[in-house]
Amino acid sequence: MFGRITFAVLLSKVLLASSARVTSDAKLSTGARTSLSSDGELRAKTKNSDCDLSRYKELKDRFEDLTYAGSGANGCVVLAEDKKNSYLEVAVKLSKRAGKLKSWQDECEQSRSLHQKACAAGHEQLLLAERYLPICLEVGGTNDAPFMVMHAAGGKGIGAMRSKLRGEERLSVFAQMVGALTAMHGIGVSHNDLHNNNVVILSKPGPLVAFIDFGEVQPLKYAVYRGGYKHDENLLPREAAQLAGCPAEAHYPFNSGIERAATRDQRKKALMECLEEKWGKGEDKTSFGEFKKALGEVVDEAYDHEHKENKHDITTTRVAKLYHTTFVQKHQPALQSLFPAHLCKKKKQGTSSDSEELDHLQQPSLRVTTEDSIPLTTTDEPATVPSLPSKHLTTPEQQDNGDCKTFCHNCPKKSPMYVCLAGTASRGCSKKPWSNRNSCTSSCTCME
Repeated sequence: MFGRITFAVLLSKVLLASSARVTSDAKLSTGARTSLSSDGELRAKTKNSDCDLSRYKELKDRFEDLTYAGSGANGCVVLAEDKKNSYLEVAVKLSKRAGKLKSWQDECEQSRSLHQKACAAGHEQLLLAERYLPICLEVGGTNDAPFMVMHAAGGKGIGAMRSKLRGEERLSVFAQMVGALTAMHGIGVSHNDLHNNNVVILSKPGPLVAFIDFGEVQPLKYAVYRGGYKHDENLLPREAAQLAGCPAEAHYPFNSGIERAATRDQRKKALMECLEEKWGKGEDKTSFGEFKKALGEVVDEAYDHEHKENKHDITTTRVAKLYHTTFVQKHQPALQSLFPAHLCKKKKQGTSSDSEELDHLQQPSLRVTTEDSIPLTTTDEPATVPSLPSKHLTTPEQQDNGDCKTFCHNCPKKSPMYVCLAGTASRGCSKKPWSNRNSCTSSCTCME
């Protein structure tokens, strides 16, 4: 079972619990949201030496744009841009209590296995993992003073955000939920805890969906199949009915309960009629029919799995088929690498063994020795950082092969940004000019 880490740092609330979770149950301290220019200012601002990054020699001068996010009885959280991970926005958790190092290492490695499994499953699954699944990046320090670096994924749960979504946003959010669930089921695992706070709408660059809290993840054959929010597939009809504004008879229960086949059929019929009326207008009739059929199959499969005697032979679901429908692909925003982890390996030409070189969508940054290894080391090369597409002008730094404008659309709006055009780091974005010709042989400047 995966350790209980919630990788969302909610900028309005934060609680650090003993099980290394960052959730939204407690208000920030008075020092929250304070921007800091250096590590050393943390102690002065928080009046707590345990929240001072400068006490960790290995973290010295590593972070920029520090923001104190809050603290609890067991630790503190600092938001920052991580120079070690190509200026990726991260959440750094510092423990106030000793004895956490081993448990944090185990939790971190277990969460990282989601991206490692995606690497093995193929390019599409890696895209989905890096888009929808924020994970732990690193654990370090000592047993007396451990630290954890995680993807920062600030936002609010779908329960709080649903009423604020309008029009096309609702279709987009639903399509993203299908994508996020495919990110997990496509690698053979189930979340098992998709309640209203674990399906997050990111605060920036929203409204984008992410799943958090992988504490109950299990292989599909050991997943929860008893209805309600614990049963993954139920998320989709439940949210479709609410996002489309369907009548009560089309709504699916949040909690588990015994339901007869006749009741299931009536509810499914009401849902499909509602979606036809609310979402079908203006859609291609054939592709929308394909979507309804695929969603209906997911609903039926969830019911069948709930009543299946031998659940241990369940290794796949129909969620991926739903994901590949024209309707879902149309309304899902272009996949962006919001949560890169750089855990994929590729084979060296002429060898049969895996090399230690990583292939994060051709953007290397981190290296690991084996697929399940704990140690992490880094190179100094930039890699992709998350952003929304934006319009850019181009100024060649070395050689413009015609892809500069296209690649720049995937870089942050901050300017200037430098995009690699050719080499092993092709498509990578950096705040600094590319200097290592071994990884980037051609680059250009992206301007807002």
